Amino acid sequence: MTTERSAETDTATARRLRRGFLIVAALIIAGTAVELATRQHWTEPVQLIAWAAVLLLVIALGLLHRPTSAKVRAVRIITIVVSVAALFGILEHVLGNYDAAPLDASYGEQWDTLGEPFKWWLALTQTVGPSPALAPGVLILAGLCLWFATVGQPASSDAPE
Repeated sequence: MTTERSAETDTATARRLRRGFLIVAALIIAGTAVELATRQHWTEPVQLIAWAAVLLLVIALGLLHRPTSAKVRAVRIITIVVSVAALFGILEHVLGNYDAAPLDASYGEQWDTLGEPFKWWLALTQTVGPSPALAPGVLILAGLCLWFATVGQPASSDAPE
């Protein structure tokens, strides 16, 4: 009896954790969409990659409404694609900051005299340049939440739709 009750508790806990990961992912996705919209993140074609990543995350979230093993695999593939896009976004932001640095009020005049590691640190930390370098990383966080929501999906979810 104790083992049966323990298994029920574990199943209920896993269900709650999955639901929690899905809620956190949904909040991150919504917040990211609002942030991209308020920043008018569509003025250059490369900026549309972020919107595509958000759309993919919305699709992944929808796939987990009634998961099957095929849908779980699709969600995991989507999270990998979104993570690659987010890493590209981080790189783009850092490079943009680095390129804009000579125009910076504080570091512009001395930019050429600074060491390369320090220049890259300034670009990464958005001390120079306009782009929040680590902001695209939030897409990775949303993807991780979706990934963790797929861990240990019950076998019964493989039933035909």
